[in-house]
Amino acid sequence: MNAASKREPACERALEFLDTHVGHEPPSSPEGEILKHFEQCPRCARELEIRNRITGRLKQAVQNEPVSPYLEAKVRRTLREHGIRGVSPWSWRRLVPVAAALVVCLGGWIAYQLGHLRVTTASQETYIQAISEKVSGILRVGLRDHVHCTVFRKFPKEPPGIPEMRSQLGSEYAGLLALVNDRVPARYRVMMAHRCSYHGRKFVHLALSGDSKLISLVITRKGEGESFHKDGLRPVLSEAGLAIYGGGVQRFAIAAFETRDHLAYLVSDLGRRQNLDLLAALAPPVKDFLDSLEG
Repeated sequence: MNAASKREPACERALEFLDTHVGHEPPSSPEGEILKHFEQCPRCARELEIRNRITGRLKQAVQNEPVSPYLEAKVRRTLREHGIRGVSPWSWRRLVPVAAALVVCLGGWIAYQLGHLRVTTASQETYIQAISEKVSGILRVGLRDHVHCTVFRKFPKEPPGIPEMRSQLGSEYAGLLALVNDRVPARYRVMMAHRCSYHGRKFVHLALSGDSKLISLVITRKGEGESFHKDGLRPVLSEAGLAIYGGGVQRFAIAAFETRDHLAYLVSDLGRRQNLDLLAALAPPVKDFLDSLEG
């Protein structure tokens, strides 16, 4: 017996109600009995919460991102193919194939907006490559690791303990964990701290989450000749004599600095000014930490 066949008649009526009220607040009448059911049935209340959250994220994504006219034409064609001409109210069951088509149209971008939606490795790589081309020089190094390792990763509900994260960072970089925890706002929480690699390049990576935002402190050793200055970038801020560089693409803000042997990045979906201010607070102690490793 499948899950659907186990539902009570009241649950079936409640789900049918949701199918015809997607994206709208349930009216107070004449469905008072159904509204009461949502208050009393945890399973249906959870379904309502999930649908409202998905609808809200889709709405926010559409409002916050410029849409190419080519994409708009493609979406309209998809709607026509599914026979949807009047779209208010939308039926949830009719929305499912359209949503699937939109995922194909938007690729990794919509995956990010909806919160770590599972997409194929090929889609991830296509998306990372596309946004990297819009970022200046070696700023893209930190961006790529953030998107690969933070955006497309499904985090556990509870992060690993401090001892485990220190172990994953290794003895050389374990001290970064306490340093970051002491200097970021309390609303942000370290969800992951480890060493990782992307396309053969090794990184030290601390990922934080809070206020529905994702933040990465990404550190990598310089390759031969790598330097923000040599790359022709101009600093956007100087903090305690340290030059900080900035940029961004789509919802991603990037701020970065360098030491003798390291490149350090803060990449997030905060606003660019907020991202820059956060790195300005972290940069001096992180630089001192990296300087101590470099001798």
